[in-house]
Amino acid sequence: MLGSGGTVNRTLRALLLALFLTAIGLAVFINKLTASDVPLFPNQAYRSWYVEAKLSVNSKQSLFSKEEADSTTIQLYLPQASERYNIVDEDFTDGRFNRQVKTLENSLNRVAVFTRQDNADNKFIFYRAIVRRRDDATPNTQEVPISGRRLVDQELVKFGENTARVQDNLKENLPTAEINALLNEAKNKSSDRLSFVKQIYQIALRTDDIRVQAIRRNLRNPESSPELAVFLLNQAKVTARVGNGILLRSQEVYSTDFIQWLEIQSGNRWLAFDPIDFSFREQDRYLTWWYGSDRVLQAKGASNIALEVVVQPNTDKGLTNSIREGKKASNLLLDYSLFNLPLANQRVFQVLVLVPIGALIISILHQIIGLKTFGTFTPILIALSFRQTGLIVGIPLFILVIIIGLLIRAYLNRLQLLIVPRLAAILTATVLIMAFLTIIMGHLNINLGLSISLFPIVILAMTIERAAVTWEEEGAKETIIAGLGSLLAAVIGYLCIINDYVQHLAFAFPELLLLVLALNILVGRYNGYKLIEYFRFRSLQRQLNQTQG
Repeated sequence: MLGSGGTVNRTLRALLLALFLTAIGLAVFINKLTASDVPLFPNQAYRSWYVEAKLSVNSKQSLFSKEEADSTTIQLYLPQASERYNIVDEDFTDGRFNRQVKTLENSLNRVAVFTRQDNADNKFIFYRAIVRRRDDATPNTQEVPISGRRLVDQELVKFGENTARVQDNLKENLPTAEINALLNEAKNKSSDRLSFVKQIYQIALRTDDIRVQAIRRNLRNPESSPELAVFLLNQAKVTARVGNGILLRSQEVYSTDFIQWLEIQSGNRWLAFDPIDFSFREQDRYLTWWYGSDRVLQAKGASNIALEVVVQPNTDKGLTNSIREGKKASNLLLDYSLFNLPLANQRVFQVLVLVPIGALIISILHQIIGLKTFGTFTPILIALSFRQTGLIVGIPLFILVIIIGLLIRAYLNRLQLLIVPRLAAILTATVLIMAFLTIIMGHLNINLGLSISLFPIVILAMTIERAAVTWEEEGAKETIIAGLGSLLAAVIGYLCIINDYVQHLAFAFPELLLLVLALNILVGRYNGYKLIEYFRFRSLQRQLNQTQG
């Protein structure tokens, strides 16, 4: 009776704890859904992106004087608002740096200047902004004016937005003969101003032309065809400029590089040249970051500055309005949400919040269904790996690695190694197997090397060891059943966590993980028949009834 009463008390406490966690999770969820206007579904379209630039300052320049070495100055170009895109909100996380944001004189370029008077290494600067596509913007239907400011001797658009060093180099070593020859060639092949621009751009693409090579050697970025085209057009008195920006795509969080393009003045507006179809149109493809041939950042007193630009498309109108535009700035649930983390950290948590959901699926399959697996975390991590490889490639790779690993484990068993060195040997063999498969796929032009490396190597090594021990103790049949069960659980978990609604709910409403915790507690108190056992016992009962009859 005492044992029965203790069991009832534990079950009651587990039930009360589960109800308590569920109440908290649902309360926070409903508050965020109603008071904060955070959307429930991931397909509430709103054309906006989160853009983040991360600067990592790793070391000091040894060539500077002591005064310069004790101070750091960094100038970073910032993205610009345009007729296509608005900078809804932007903020900085720059530690002990002093910051000044300004627009350069006679230019549309915005810069942030960071200064710091110490010699500490490993400094980080974060710039974050939300960029929104104008709701009323339709490609190729609006004029994009040059500027509200007056052009003075074309200073706004000259290739001279370069540094003084490059300007001096151009003056001293300007290959006049080669420039005139290329300009005359373009004029002879063109019928109007726009066709002349097209010819100049085609000339700028020639990498084996000696005349082009002579001009490129004098430019700051000799590999840039738009910069060379702008330089030649300026020499021909055609107003042109180099645009620099990023492409905003509709996909998950991604790192991106800067792209250059050519723009020419047409009347009172700018037209971008599309090198794909050789057409001219308003620039609406890229988010403009800066104009000119300068680098995106200039630094003094520091070296080895790493810049990473990360973009996250936002399809949630409620998230944009509530979190970034300050309409609900007083809501602490949003002020301290995952959306206020740097985008690199958000990428990590977008995966981490799926792990508890996968663990719940595994616990249900194991405790209630009765599915045998190699542990709990192995199927979860394999399911996460399938997000990168896909099922068609991931399943054969998993089976192949396990089979080869078991063969190696069988040979090591003959050597009668101790358990720790044996595990280390299996881990090393697993890495070599995956490296070999990556090389083979590379020669077959199958670009899956990065995806393969995302397989949890340590878990695979432990799975091989676990499978080998099961084979020795319980036989081949139980090993195959547990292996197939692990694979089936991983596939089920994969199909769940790749669902857009699951990903959105888990990341936008992490408080729902309290419900997952409550379900795990309830599943943990379940001690009834497992589904597989029910069918097995029912079959035995049928046979018994037939015998008795």
